[in-house]
Amino acid sequence: MQNAFFSASQSGTSIVEDINSGFLQKMLVSQVSRPAILMGRLAADAFRVTVQSAIIIALAYLLGFRFGTGVAGFLLTLFVIAFFGFAWSGISLTLGMRTKSAETVFGIGAFLTFPLLFMSSALVPVSAMPGWIQDVSKLNPISFAVTAVRDMSLPNAFSLSAELSALGVITLIAVLTMSATVYLFRKVVS
Repeated sequence: MQNAFFSASQSGTSIVEDINSGFLQKMLVSQVSRPAILMGRLAADAFRVTVQSAIIIALAYLLGFRFGTGVAGFLLTLFVIAFFGFAWSGISLTLGMRTKSAETVFGIGAFLTFPLLFMSSALVPVSAMPGWIQDVSKLNPISFAVTAVRDMSLPNAFSLSAELSALGVITLIAVLTMSATVYLFRKVVS
């Protein structure tokens, strides 16, 4: 999940480079449809996160890790990770198109993402957190995604409600971030 989280944060930097180098302007002059330019960027980011995650899981497998839910759990894990990366990249893309500064994207992205990561269940069990951080962690979108992935990897821990909750939260993030991204992309290309 951390791989998806940090890879998605790089999307905004890439779009800033495309804008500042003139590459985006060249794409707009070509016969490519405008939505395809943005969707291509997002699909490439999701694919990159999926491949990176598959490599990490393969290395873990060589070290003795086994999915408690088998091949189906592995595939669903990759889907959740890619979908989370897709949804989260919208924040970075929105920042990039709004500010047109790679430094600002990185600064604001780090300011937003690190506290969310540290106050999620990714690094520390919720039961070991102070009470107020437990409350934040229960609402933290990263905790939802981490719980879904963790439940699929542990034997006898699969919970359909956790998976559906995670997919619901990720879908909400995707709708919000992609709406902002599409809106700003239309302003940038017009």
